[in-house]
Amino acid sequence: MNSIVKNITDLSGYHFPFEGEKHLATCLLVPYREDTWRDNAKPAMKEYLSIVKAIAPFEPVVVIIDPRLPYSVCTPFQMENTHVLRLRYDDAWARDSLPVFLKNETERQLVGVDFGFNAWGGSYDGLYKDYEDDNALGKAFLEEMMIARYPKKDFILEGGSIHTDGEGTLLVTEECLLSPGRNPSLSKEEIEQVLKDTLQVKKVIWLPYGVYNDETDGHVDNICCFLKKGVVALAVSEDENDPQHERDLENLKVLENETDCNGEKLTIIKLPLPKPMYLTKEEEEGILKNDIAIKREEGRRLAGSYVNFYMGEKFLLLPQFGCESDKVAYDILKDFYKEEKEIIQIPSKEILLGGGNIHCVTKQIPYMERYPFQPEDEDK
Repeated sequence: MNSIVKNITDLSGYHFPFEGEKHLATCLLVPYREDTWRDNAKPAMKEYLSIVKAIAPFEPVVVIIDPRLPYSVCTPFQMENTHVLRLRYDDAWARDSLPVFLKNETERQLVGVDFGFNAWGGSYDGLYKDYEDDNALGKAFLEEMMIARYPKKDFILEGGSIHTDGEGTLLVTEECLLSPGRNPSLSKEEIEQVLKDTLQVKKVIWLPYGVYNDETDGHVDNICCFLKKGVVALAVSEDENDPQHERDLENLKVLENETDCNGEKLTIIKLPLPKPMYLTKEEEEGILKNDIAIKREEGRRLAGSYVNFYMGEKFLLLPQFGCESDKVAYDILKDFYKEEKEIIQIPSKEILLGGGNIHCVTKQIPYMERYPFQPEDEDK
């Protein structure tokens, strides 16, 4: 079968934009699998719907719903400024299974870099065994959206494992990218070169760690991100008895001694971590047990973090966990952005129970005045 999406082989002239710029759209995948989401994913579905409702007044939202789900699932998401697509996927983590989007300002074109996906570790420590639909989603989505594709399926990379300032600086963690479950045949230097080549960045900053007990092996989007050029937000624990505390000190040491790709020192804004949260017996009992997905057991520490927010040009969606630090995180970000972005807190505990948060379930497509699609008959 011939593909209608144009494959490109040269990324010259493209760049990886900063998340906080104007978007063409935000994309989400609706949760459904019972061995990830408790109570048939109904509580999580409500939080996803809240996210869509919060974003839609600012920009278009593409809601992807697996065709194996009944059409009635689509109805709540059919609102003004939303668009529903029916595509197959294994789980609802748009950040990681959808392509990473680059843009070429001169040519006014977009491209989706379609990396390999193996459920955060494959046979080494992946979260579920069958991830073929997730791995195929990038190409299918690009065809639907008529956006060019840069295939890089021989390299495992999730969108949550990278953050950029849009200027050519990339944040990653060693804990994740050097995990044996990602690209074990490549050295750190070789991995960095692939990142530079495929994302068109100039410098990679390697933080040692992500958040303690993060199922993704320490995604950077849970621990550190850019707030704007030259400024990063870093999740920190002030509890010296918390295993996260030493991790934070190591990350802080790296950032204090690093510069961005232009040689400028970084300003570090510390965001508190919520108090440790754990999977309760009631929550565990609502999750299906099988031999396909990892078993989430009572007492498991959850990798909650306010850094796992999602932002556009004029908004920022901030996780809310129902604890005192919710307001502290809100006030810090509100004071930083002032009137530039509206800070919207959204309860997201159910998404956290599934293994991630607001940033993990969203994926931005950078703004472009026109779609860069040009048909090509040959499927490369």
